[in-house]
Amino acid sequence: MEEELCYSTVCFKPFDNQKSTVPQLEESVIYAEVKIKQSTTQTPPETSAAECSLNKSVLPAHDSLSEAKDATTPIFSAYRPATVILGLLCFFLLAALTAVSVFNYIHKSKYNNILARHTQEKATNLQLLADMEVLERERARLKTQGEQMNGTLNFILKKSSFLVDKYCQSTGNGVQCTPCLQNWIQNGSSCYYFNKDWPWKTWTESQEYCKGYGAQLAIIDSVEEQEFINQHTESYYDKYHGYWIGLSEKKEETWVWTTGAELEGGFWVYAPLKGYMECVLSMPSKNPLQSWISTSCNMRNRWICEVDVLTWPTFLQAQQNQSGPST
Repeated sequence: MEEELCYSTVCFKPFDNQKSTVPQLEESVIYAEVKIKQSTTQTPPETSAAECSLNKSVLPAHDSLSEAKDATTPIFSAYRPATVILGLLCFFLLAALTAVSVFNYIHKSKYNNILARHTQEKATNLQLLADMEVLERERARLKTQGEQMNGTLNFILKKSSFLVDKYCQSTGNGVQCTPCLQNWIQNGSSCYYFNKDWPWKTWTESQEYCKGYGAQLAIIDSVEEQEFINQHTESYYDKYHGYWIGLSEKKEETWVWTTGAELEGGFWVYAPLKGYMECVLSMPSKNPLQSWISTSCNMRNRWICEVDVLTWPTFLQAQQNQSGPST
C-alpha cells in the first residue's frame, strides 16, 4: 500500500492584549505533513483514515507549544523571592554558627586558664599547709627547749656553787653536757656517786662532800632504789664497814632523812639500837632488803651521794656515761 498523507488545519486566534504593538493578523492555516510508515500487513482503508484523524487532533502546531512555554514562565518567577530569602537565612545561620564557635572557643580558653590557676593555687595552698606543719613542729621544739632551759636555770640557781666543767665537755661538735656529773651513775630521775676513794669519811664529812656537788647523802624510799644501790656496793676492809646513806637518829627513837622527812619502814639487817644518836650504813648483802645497820656517826666509811638529774636543752645533751665511778 502506498504512503498516505494526512493534513490537519490549526487555527490561531489573535492575542487579546490590546497594548501589544504587533498588528493583528488574520487567521492562517498551517499544514503539517504526517508520514505513515508502510505496514507489513495490509491495513484496511478505514484504519488509515481513523489513524489520520487521530494524528490530526494530537499534533500541536509550533506556535501552540511556544504559548505553553510562556504560560509556565510566571510560575518559576514566583519562587525567586523565596529562594533569595532561603539563601539569606542560610547565610545568617552560618554566621550565627561561626559566632557561637568563636564564643565557645574564647570561653573555653578562659575556663582552661582559670582551671590552671586553680590547680596552681591548690598546689601552693598544700605547700603552705606543709610549711605550717613544719613551723608548728619547730615552735613545739623551741617551746620544749625553752622549758628545759628554764628547768636547768632553776636547778643551777638552787646550788650554792655549780661546776659547769663537771657536767659539760668540749668536743669536736661543740659543747655537750650530761644529765649527771662525771663518774656519777643515773638511775631514774636521780644521779648517784658511790665513793671508793681514800680517805673514808664520817657521816657529817660525807654529807658535806655531797653538798659540795649540790647533792646529799642518798635517800632510799623504794625497793627498786634499794636494789639498785645494793648492786653498786661492794664489800671492803671488814664486815663492819659499809656506805653512809642520808639517815640518822635526830631524836630518841626517831630516824630522819637529811631532807627532814621521818623514816617509814626500812631495810634493816636487825632492829636498830635506839637512843644512841647513831647514823645508818648500807651494807653489801645477798639480800638487798636486809642491808641497813646503825653505827656511830664518827666511824669512817665510804658514802653514797644522790642528786636530781639535770635536764639540759636538747642541743647540749649528750649520752650519759653509764660506767661506774672511778676508784
